[in-house]
Amino acid sequence: MKLNYPSIYEWSLTALVGAWMLLPGLTGLFCILFFLIVLYGALSKNLSFHLNGVLVGIALFLPLYALYATNSMDPNAAMFGIEKKLSFVLFPLVFSFVPTFSLNKRRIEHGFLFALFLMLFACYLGAFFNYEEHNYNTAYLFSSHFSGLFHHPTYVSVFCALGIYVLFNRWQYPRSMREHLISAIGILFLLYTHFHLESLSGLLFAMLLMAFLIGHWVLKRKGWKTLVGFLSSGLLMVSLGVFLVPSLKSNVSDSVSFASNYVKDPHAYTHIPRGEIRGNDARLILWTASAELLKEHPNGVGVGNLPMAIEAKLLEYGQVNLAKEHLNPHNQFFHTAVETGWIGMLWLLVILISMLWFGRKHKQGILILVVCAFAFNSLFESMLERQSGIVFWLLWSCMFIGIYSAFKNQPNEA
Repeated sequence: MKLNYPSIYEWSLTALVGAWMLLPGLTGLFCILFFLIVLYGALSKNLSFHLNGVLVGIALFLPLYALYATNSMDPNAAMFGIEKKLSFVLFPLVFSFVPTFSLNKRRIEHGFLFALFLMLFACYLGAFFNYEEHNYNTAYLFSSHFSGLFHHPTYVSVFCALGIYVLFNRWQYPRSMREHLISAIGILFLLYTHFHLESLSGLLFAMLLMAFLIGHWVLKRKGWKTLVGFLSSGLLMVSLGVFLVPSLKSNVSDSVSFASNYVKDPHAYTHIPRGEIRGNDARLILWTASAELLKEHPNGVGVGNLPMAIEAKLLEYGQVNLAKEHLNPHNQFFHTAVETGWIGMLWLLVILISMLWFGRKHKQGILILVVCAFAFNSLFESMLERQSGIVFWLLWSCMFIGIYSAFKNQPNEA
C-alpha cells in the first residue's frame, strides 16, 4: 500500500478509536500523536478548517467550567477536574479540520470492533483466572472483577452498545452471508457480556437498544403482531437471564426495594443513619443531597468543591459512613449542576440536544446512538468524571459531527 497522508490519517484515526480502550493509561499520548498528524495535515493543505457551531458549543464548555474553578477551596482538585476535560477542546479542534479526501467508514468501525472484542477477551480471561485463584468464587466473574483492568463496567457497557449497533447494521445489510452470521454471533456475545458487567443502566440501555433496532426491523417487514411477539419473547429472555445470575437478581430486587422505601418516606430514608450503604441505595441519598445543594446554590458550589459540599450535606443527614466514602452524585447532570449551577447544566443539555439534532439532520445513526448511550447512563453515573466516558463520548461525537462528510462509505443505518 502506498504510504501517503490520506492513508496515514485514516489508519491513525482507526488506531485511535481502538487503542485508547485497550491502553487507557496512554490515552493522552494517543491523542497528542493524532493532534500532530492533524496539524501536519492542516499545514500541508490535506485538511481544511470548517467552523462548526455544534463543535464550538462543545469547546466553550471548558472555559465555562474553568470559570467555576476560580473560587475553589481545593485548587489541586479543581485543576485535576479541568485537566480531565481538556477533551472538550481537543476533539472539537482536531475534527474541525476536515479531510479533503475520502475516508473508509468501515475501516474505522473495524478498528473499534477489533479493539472491543480483544479487550473483552482479556476481560473474560482475567476474570476466569481470578475465579480460579479465589476458590471458584463466582463473584470474580462479574462486575468490576470482570472489566476493572480496563474500565468501569458501565463504560464498557456503553462500548458494547456501540458494538451492537455497528454489528446490527452489518447484519441487516450484509456484504455476504458470512458477515451476516458473524454479526449475529457478535451481537449475542455482546448482549451476554452485559450480564457479566452487571451494570443495570448498561443492561437496561442494551434492552432498549435491541427493542428499538429489532422492533423497527420487524415492524417494517412483519407487522404489529410479530412485533408484539418479539418484544414479549425478548422480555422473557432478559428476565430469565437476570434470574439465572444471582448477583444481578439480587441487585434488581434490592433496587426495587430501595425505590419503594424511598417513595414511602424520603426524609426518613435519607436521614436515618444505617450501616454500610452501597449501590442504588447510596444513589438515592446522593441524588437527594445533590438536589438540595443545587437548591441552596443555584450558581453552583464551584469546581473542586463538590466533594466537600456533598460530605457536609451527608453529615447533616447523619449518614456518617456514606460521607466517609467521598462519593460523587453518580449522576452527571446533578454533578455538573452542583459544580457549575443551572448555567452549566443547561449548557450540557444544549450540547446533547444539538448533537442529537445534528445526527438526525444528517442521518448519522452512530452519533445518535453514542449521545443517547451517554445521556442515559449519565442518569446513573457521573460519566464525565472518568476519561473512559469523556474520551469515548467526545471522540465519536465530534468525529461524526466534524468530518462525517469525508466518509465515502455510508451504509444504510437503522
